[in-house]
Amino acid sequence: MEKQEISETIDNYLQKRKDPTDAELRLFLLEVDNHCPLCGKELQSRTQKKLREKRFQIAHIYPNSPTKEQLDVLNGLERLGQNSESFENRIALCKDCHGTQDYHTTPEEYNHLKAIKESLLLKTTLHDATLTLGLEIEIEQIISKIATLTENELAELNYLAIPLADKFYPNEILLKTKVNSYVTIYFTYIRELFRNLERASSFDFNILSMQIRAAFQKMDNAGANKNEIFEAMNLWIGRKTLNTCHSACEAITSFFVQNCEVFYEVSK
Repeated sequence: MEKQEISETIDNYLQKRKDPTDAELRLFLLEVDNHCPLCGKELQSRTQKKLREKRFQIAHIYPNSPTKEQLDVLNGLERLGQNSESFENRIALCKDCHGTQDYHTTPEEYNHLKAIKESLLLKTTLHDATLTLGLEIEIEQIISKIATLTENELAELNYLAIPLADKFYPNEILLKTKVNSYVTIYFTYIRELFRNLERASSFDFNILSMQIRAAFQKMDNAGANKNEIFEAMNLWIGRKTLNTCHSACEAITSFFVQNCEVFYEVSK
């Protein structure tokens, strides 16, 4: 079967191959964190100066020029992107994995690589959902206080624990337990810190709450699950505050889960 005939058999999805630009190569590397998503091999040396002297190749998830056998094997399977040259249908792989993926395509291998790409695309979407949001500098002060709070200091506060709203399904017990622990211990303390900031400065907690809510809605609309949203919020807070205390960021995120309607209440 000629390439033109093959193209016609699956609509206009197959497009003429185009070499990625240097900017696109950097995006592909950034997407996979510079490691082959199939085997974990490093794709680019940190000391390597020339991008084109690479250990990786940009692979097509759905083949750009499928053989008759590949057409039969992949017939009816979902494809990513508008056409074969879309960013969604290409991914950075090491040369060995690319060779295997190119010439030994099975439905299982294809769906596995497609699922990896879909996960990477979602991760990018979650990052972009928080990219334009501001984060008040006062939160950095709050995280610093949480990070250095001792058990004795916490006990002296003598605050009542706040019960967690019913926002988790029975199969989400791990995340619920984590959030519930942070809320039980830190919710009142964090709330009082925010109230003190409002009394002492022009800080407006309502504005921050709306920003948090907007970020959640963007990620929820993108199809992310609660674990993915929770982790994305942690990364956003850590990135914005340059804070390396992951637990403190989780405490703040858990506060927002409870106070700012992050996660909807589940139906009974």
